[in-house]
Amino acid sequence: MISIEHLSKQYDANEVLKDINMNICEGEVACIIGPSGAGKSTLLRCINLLETPTSGRILYEGVNTLQPKYDVRKLREEVGMVFQKFNLFPLRTILDNVTMAPIKIKHTPKEEAERLGMELLEKVGLKSKAHSYPNTLSGGQQQRVAIARALAMNPKVLLFDEPTSALDPELVGEVLDVMKALAQEGMTMIVVTHEMAFAKDVSSRVIFMEGGYIVEEDTPQVIFTKPKEPRTRKFLARTFNQQNILQEEFE
Repeated sequence: MISIEHLSKQYDANEVLKDINMNICEGEVACIIGPSGAGKSTLLRCINLLETPTSGRILYEGVNTLQPKYDVRKLREEVGMVFQKFNLFPLRTILDNVTMAPIKIKHTPKEEAERLGMELLEKVGLKSKAHSYPNTLSGGQQQRVAIARALAMNPKVLLFDEPTSALDPELVGEVLDVMKALAQEGMTMIVVTHEMAFAKDVSSRVIFMEGGYIVEEDTPQVIFTKPKEPRTRKFLARTFNQQNILQEEFE
């Protein structure tokens, strides 16, 4: 669905992305891991054209999204994004937050949008909160609303930019459970995450980035048990004090 060819992104003299090449297939869950400053979030923002790459190509369903007059709005309808911060409208109810984009952008009739919105809130376990306001919800609940809001546009691909990093540890699981359910339903997902257990259990492919490069990519079994690159091994050893536990789980 998405092909990235020789992509780079530079801010003045700082090259954040360096010759990125990757393909994302329909139904795949690709988890991008790596240290802070590796370029992971910038890569997602380039895919969704929130940032303009310096060079290279991004093909979505075979069409170069960086060509002049490309319909960016259509891309963002089909490639949804969930951010670290929830960015909910505080003076709108939860249901309004979910239905606003379909009504305003896709011109979905309000009644139909609200029916779909209630279905999506039920999907993320928040139907009873439909008429509440964001400030009455926990961080985990707000992030689940943000996922429902992204799903309301009926996207073909979902991008997640560290969706649990702003949450207290006890709230992380409820968001990851929703993401796991989406993966099981076949949603194409690209997930920037520090949640290694999620990457191990849910992803079809793990991509390790460092210093603006893709250093290594493979199945989670390979990345977490027999990574080929020393930089990948060093990162995982630093992340997991007992890396052998992961290997034992696979074996």
